Amino acid sequence: MAALKIKKEHQKIIKDAVDNVLEKYPNIADEYEKGNFVRSDKVKCLQTRFSFDLLYGAGIQSWLCENVYMYANDSHMLSFLKTICPKVERKY
Repeated sequence: MAALKIKKEHQKIIKDAVDNVLEKYPNIADEYEKGNFVRSDKVKCLQTRFSFDLLYGAGIQSWLCENVYMYANDSHMLSFLKTICPKVERKY
């Protein structure tokens, strides 16, 4: 499984950062499902967009580049994000 590529200690840091975003914006999944975000009409995979937007919103890009992207790629990251992010379904 690709998610296993992300080291356990890094998984915890990423999960905590994403959880902070979800706490700060408790209705964010509903907003994405309704299409209430920038360029929603261009999105092919809502789950991917939502997951990476949460990661970006966590503000840990520099840390990711220095620690995780040295050995993993976006495919590995997406596999892991799918295990920790709420599931979203397009309703627009």
